[in-house]
Amino acid sequence: MIHVAIVDDEEQSRKRIKKCLDYVAGKKKTEFSVREFSNADAFLVGYEAEYDIIFMDIEMDGTDGMEAARQLRKIDKNVILIFVTNIAQMAIQGYEVEALDFIVKPIDPHAFALKMVRALGRVAKDSSDRFIINVAGDAVSLHTHLIKYLEVNGHYVVYHTKEGDYSEYISLSAAEKKLKGGAFIRCNRGYLVNLKYVDTVTKDYCVVDGEELIISRPQKKIFMEAFADFLGGKKL
Repeated sequence: MIHVAIVDDEEQSRKRIKKCLDYVAGKKKTEFSVREFSNADAFLVGYEAEYDIIFMDIEMDGTDGMEAARQLRKIDKNVILIFVTNIAQMAIQGYEVEALDFIVKPIDPHAFALKMVRALGRVAKDSSDRFIINVAGDAVSLHTHLIKYLEVNGHYVVYHTKEGDYSEYISLSAAEKKLKGGAFIRCNRGYLVNLKYVDTVTKDYCVVDGEELIISRPQKKIFMEAFADFLGGKKL
C-alpha cells in the first residue's frame, strides 16, 4: 500500500489526481491510500511522516504550495514531493525544496503515469532502506542511510540520525540486525558507526559527522580495515 496526500484547493483537481492514481493502480497493480486536503494549513497541522508521495498545488489561497513545501521539509526531508501547477515555470523553484517532479494542469493520465514510474521507483528504493523501531510504545520508521551511529545507553540503544535522536529498549546486537545495507562497524563495545559519516580517523578515535567517538584497542584493526575497504569502494 502506497500512502498519498493530495493538497489542492480545487476539488476538481483533487478528483482528477485520484482518477489518475486509479489509472496507475490498474496499470501497475499497485494500491494507493489517498487523503485529500483543501488547503496547506490543514495538511501541515499535526503532520506526521506517514506519506510516501505528496501532490502539492503551488497556487493556493492562504499558505501557497511553495511555502508549505518549505515548512514540510523542516519536519520531513524524505517524503516524495510532486508539484501540481497551472504554470510550468513556477515549478522550477522546486529544486529549493527537493521536489521530485511537477505536473501541469489540466492533468493528462498518460503523462501522469509516466511521471509516476519515477516516483514509484523512488518509493521502492526508500522502502528497502526503512526499518521500524519501538520508541516508548510508538512505531517509528527510520532510514538506514540517515543513521550516523548507534550508542548503547544502559538497556537502550540511541539511534543518532540526521533527523534527530531516537531511543529504543533493545540490545546493540539486536538493533544491528535491523539495519538494511549500509556500512556499519563497531568502534568499541558501545558504538556502531556508519562509515559513510566518518570524517577522520586518528589513533584513538574517529570523528563521525563532527563528533569524536573512541576506538577501543581490541577493535582498532577491524575498524581500520573496514574503513579502508569502504574508502576503496569494497562492500562490507
